[in-house]
Amino acid sequence: MILVTGAAMLVALHIDAQRDYALARERYLENSRAASRATAKTVEDALRSVYENVRTLTYLPSVRNLDRHGTNLGDEGRATIQQIYNNLANNVSISEVYFLPLDFDPDRFDAVTGKLEEPILQFDQLIVNARARSDAAADTKPVKLDDNSLIRPPEEVETYEYHELVKQLAWLKANYPNSSNIDGLDVPVIGTKELITCDNTDFIHTGNDADRSGFILSVPVFGQDGRLRGSVSAIMLTSALRKLLPSSDYVIVNSGYGFESDQHKMSTALAADSHAFTAADPNLIYSEVLPLSLNDPRSAWGLWAGFPNSRFDDNMDAQAVREFELAGYAAVAVVTLLALACWYAIGRTMTMQADAAETLERRVEERTIEIQHLATHDILTGLPNRGLLAGTMDEALRSLREGEKLAVHCVDLDRFKPVNDTLGHPIGDRLLSEVARRLQQQAGETAMVARIGGDEFVILQLLLDGSDEAGVLASRVIHALAGEFLIQGHKINIGSSIGIAVFPDDGQSSEILIRNADLALYKAKMEGRGTCRSFEAGMDARLRERRQLESELALGVANEQFVLHYQPLHDAQTSELTGFEALVRWEHPRLGLLQPSEFIQMAEETGVIEALGEWILRRACVDAAKWPATIKVAVNLSPAQFKQQTLPLQVASALAASGLLPSRLELEITESVLLAHNENTITTLHRLQDLGISIAMDDFGTGYSSLSYLRSFPFNRIKIDRSFVSLMCESSESRAIVKAVAELGATLGMTTTAEGVETEDQYRLVKENGCTDVQGWFFGRPMPCSEVHRLFERPNALSA
Repeated sequence: MILVTGAAMLVALHIDAQRDYALARERYLENSRAASRATAKTVEDALRSVYENVRTLTYLPSVRNLDRHGTNLGDEGRATIQQIYNNLANNVSISEVYFLPLDFDPDRFDAVTGKLEEPILQFDQLIVNARARSDAAADTKPVKLDDNSLIRPPEEVETYEYHELVKQLAWLKANYPNSSNIDGLDVPVIGTKELITCDNTDFIHTGNDADRSGFILSVPVFGQDGRLRGSVSAIMLTSALRKLLPSSDYVIVNSGYGFESDQHKMSTALAADSHAFTAADPNLIYSEVLPLSLNDPRSAWGLWAGFPNSRFDDNMDAQAVREFELAGYAAVAVVTLLALACWYAIGRTMTMQADAAETLERRVEERTIEIQHLATHDILTGLPNRGLLAGTMDEALRSLREGEKLAVHCVDLDRFKPVNDTLGHPIGDRLLSEVARRLQQQAGETAMVARIGGDEFVILQLLLDGSDEAGVLASRVIHALAGEFLIQGHKINIGSSIGIAVFPDDGQSSEILIRNADLALYKAKMEGRGTCRSFEAGMDARLRERRQLESELALGVANEQFVLHYQPLHDAQTSELTGFEALVRWEHPRLGLLQPSEFIQMAEETGVIEALGEWILRRACVDAAKWPATIKVAVNLSPAQFKQQTLPLQVASALAASGLLPSRLELEITESVLLAHNENTITTLHRLQDLGISIAMDDFGTGYSSLSYLRSFPFNRIKIDRSFVSLMCESSESRAIVKAVAELGATLGMTTTAEGVETEDQYRLVKENGCTDVQGWFFGRPMPCSEVHRLFERPNALSA
């Protein structure tokens, strides 16, 4: 049995090795084809580049208008032609470029020059004469060359070239007498057989006569009347073409011209087998003739490729297959010899397999339990998810005894979104995990905490001593979440709002209870956040009113139902009017004129603030452009607007459309914009300031105040929050804060504006404590744009 098995393995191994060998051969052929096509593309691109540049010469007016001797070319024409020649030389070496008049005859004497006619040679500085070639050859090591070919006068060699040029010109006369025979720009290019040229630059160094060989490409030149005037011809060296080929496995061939670029460099046996290079060589593992797409109407160009069989035999894949086959034979022999020893191990292996199966089954059970847990719990916090919450609520409602109640707390974090937006989602995720831990601490073991959304949590509480227990737990939760969180070095304050619904008073099913608790939560958030509200009848109607107002807000922005009111700003020392702050109002068709506090937060939550903010900016610039040149306008930016990368473009567009000078526009931002303190924030602020506008920090002293913000960005103005100004008459601490901020602004070169100045005593104190500007009802309430214009019409309008 063991011997039969070993023999079968040897047969299978041999079959597999033959298949792998065939696959290796196929991969080799695919790689060879790919390499040949890449080489063909390189050659084709080089030849096409030469053709396109030569054809470009034929379109130049300076070439079309050449007289017989080229005396009317001019410096500009010479420079243009020289540039095209440089393009040719950069792609493939071109030895000479000629222009032949239509009646050129190399056997006819030229009355002007007194010798046989010659074509117009535009690049004679590149010619090396035959004598120099002969002298250089004599100084190098002796080579077997035809001495007569070295001492022939250059005229003889050139005359040989000239006769080839005439043959091409005659063909063009017969086939393309005028440009109407040509389809569009598809001008033909024709070539010659390989010939010895007068350019011997490489020959001087190598002593190889083949380095003087090349062929001529010619393109017809037509005059303005469309008739043939002659041809432009370029001589390409065979040695230059050879440099395009990566190895001697390739030959550039044109059977019609009898041209073969590399035959002399190939091995004797291979050259004999592939003498014509017009068809693939069946004796080679890979051979192919690849056509080159060139617009030559007389003969076709191709690239012959042929790789010897030894190349594949030395290939790594083929050697690996053979080595693997031999190693396999040895392995089968070893396995056969060890088979009896393995027989003993079979029993032990079966035992191990049984143990492995038991281990696998145990791991499957553990994984099943883990998957079930993931299906019912939140991955981030480990709390029950919405699905488990609903099942638990239904079961709890069915199992409640008479007199028992169940409270549903919907908990929503108040300022969680700015944390995500400014500090990033990883910090937000850590914060949610810490919130979950605090909620579980407050809920204890008798209540269940679940996470049902991004920053939304639900607490199920069994009430044993009346409904007051729900309020007590809610108060503990609000207090716990109001405490500071320290996440990766960031001190974060968020807070929470809670809505409560109680079974059976506020609903009989889990769906109704959660919906009513959510309505109560919405009420808590509307009343200032950080509070708790229980469900009351009529909350549903208020929610519908809120939803209607949200839809009307978007429509109001689209229909421009908003107006701007302007509150004046005055110089604190002189009381002179310096500018206005733009404040938006909503002319609601149903509710009348609404203040910003009634819709700005809603606009930020629904995303309408971006369109509304852009409208405010444009309207304020248009209005301010009509004011006196000394009066500035200040526009508030929402944090949501500031996150737009197109904000600097919006500001520039508003200034350009209105004609307002940038120095008369000031943008006010709150400190929450700078909370992230990232590179994008600072970059956007600098881009705005580069426009020439001013940047003010609004409500300084509240929220996330940090002196590092003033150091990281040079603000133009600091606006001191009204909460400090309103207490200056009663509180020495408030006066000290205002004075400190004013002195800080003076030190940093920033102006300071005291907001909310409503009495003469407050005005006196902010002026005494160093504030540079004031704003408040003492100087004027927000007014429509029409009243602003009437204000300017009064005498002393710019004084308080």
